[in-house]
Amino acid sequence: MFLSLHRLLTRTAPLLLLLPALSASTSCGRFSRTKQCRALIAQTNPALDDVLTLTHNAPGEPSSAANAGGAGSAGNAGNAGNAGNAGSGNAGSPGTGSGGYIAAAGRYERLAKQLGPLEFGAEDMAQNVAEYVGILNSAAQNLRALATALDANNAPEAERLNRELERISTHERSVVSRMDAWCQP
Repeated sequence: MFLSLHRLLTRTAPLLLLLPALSASTSCGRFSRTKQCRALIAQTNPALDDVLTLTHNAPGEPSSAANAGGAGSAGNAGNAGNAGNAGSGNAGSPGTGSGGYIAAAGRYERLAKQLGPLEFGAEDMAQNVAEYVGILNSAAQNLRALATALDANNAPEAERLNRELERISTHERSVVSRMDAWCQP
């Protein structure tokens, strides 16, 4: 009996020594994932706060995030288009009319470029971030077109672009939900 137990221990001892190493690598994996998520958040949140400010602070409009319909999302621009049809009265200044939408589009584009070099330990997260970058670029393109439609007083085109921004917002929420799930411990 002792001999067979001794053989079992000598065969499994190397495996038992690997358990702490596996546990440490799992811990490192969690740390790395947390670090990657924090880097993503550090890039994204300030940019989305800027977009919210640019698209929701037109004169006479409340600057509350509750007005945004999803604070910090690409869809804010769609909601801003509905609430901010201020026209081209102050088109050149951020936060009013089309000028705010053009400034927000530029901010989305800069964020998309910032997220490009980020690396993630999982292929699915890297794909989610790449998809999110595409959403940011689509939102920017639609915001620029919305600004043009507002400047031209083209209400049907502005309405179509608002619907497209709402569709982009729905897609964005789905991708953000997947990224949030990956970032959870």
